[in-house]
Amino acid sequence: LVDAHHTLTSETWDRRPNMVVLAVESASLGRLSSSSASSEASSSADWPETVRVAVRVRPPLAREVSTEELTVRAPGEVTAWPDDGLGPGPRYSFTFDAAFSPSEGQAAVYDAVARPAVSSTLAGFNASIIAYGHTGAGKTHTMEGAPDGAQRGIIPRAVADIFEHVERSARPGARRFLVRASYLQIYNEVLSDLLKPGRNGLLIREDRKKGLRAEGLSEWVVRSPAEVDGLLRRGAETRATAATAANDASSRSHAVFCLTFEQSEASGGGEACPRGSVFRSSKLNLVDLAGSERLRVSGASGQRLEECKYINGSLAALGNVVAALTSGTARHVPYRDSKLT
Repeated sequence: LVDAHHTLTSETWDRRPNMVVLAVESASLGRLSSSSASSEASSSADWPETVRVAVRVRPPLAREVSTEELTVRAPGEVTAWPDDGLGPGPRYSFTFDAAFSPSEGQAAVYDAVARPAVSSTLAGFNASIIAYGHTGAGKTHTMEGAPDGAQRGIIPRAVADIFEHVERSARPGARRFLVRASYLQIYNEVLSDLLKPGRNGLLIREDRKKGLRAEGLSEWVVRSPAEVDGLLRRGAETRATAATAANDASSRSHAVFCLTFEQSEASGGGEACPRGSVFRSSKLNLVDLAGSERLRVSGASGQRLEECKYINGSLAALGNVVAALTSGTARHVPYRDSKLT
């Protein structure tokens, strides 16, 4: 993960506005099935147990075509040849757990990267999927996409898998499930509830039993993918977005959609949750980070400039936390430098 961060913050990568990095974390991630991705997806046979990092390349825009040639190669390798107008420069190669070329669709990305994390959540483990990249890279398209059809993103596909599991596994009086959803944004270092307009300035609290939480964040019991889609639409209307020179619909806030999955199984098939029965609770955090920006590209000024400062500052704080966690020598991890971390 820290190697991916170093890649993302390098000057060469910083000039690539058409790449999305997906970081997947869970205490229990299964073996990646090579058959779950399309034949064009490049991936390793075995992923790390807790963290996976993949990169997705979208088709370049007209203004990007002449600046750099980029190729997705196996295993999980992205090779770039920068062109500064004086001819191609040196070759740079970046290696990830998986890499997806522009020709690969939403299903391939979900099957190879996100589905194992969803399966982990259904087994009772917490998991997170984080989309990171430049503004306009395609993070929101990758995470949300269309509500149905081939362009569905990670979130609607994950929701469909969860409710298919519930329908397949529920047994009245013996095994029950409860799914709750919450949706928040971090805008200029202020936490807001996207499903309760006006509920701003939420505080982050730490609870011995519940862990870190946003105090006052609403949770909604959902019983079908359609209900989840309704919450996503409501949240999207509230989330801060604006047009910049780099992106007509730039997300100006980090968004976290959280699904809490609870399951109880009665011992002996009695009441739903008697003494001695099995109860599991797990969370799936689906994070669409605001895109990092270069001012000369985005042309931000006024309020957009202020937003840009907060976005880049919080992403820098995230990088510092990753670096501290993986250094092996850091005595302090700067979690409190940003609401994001």
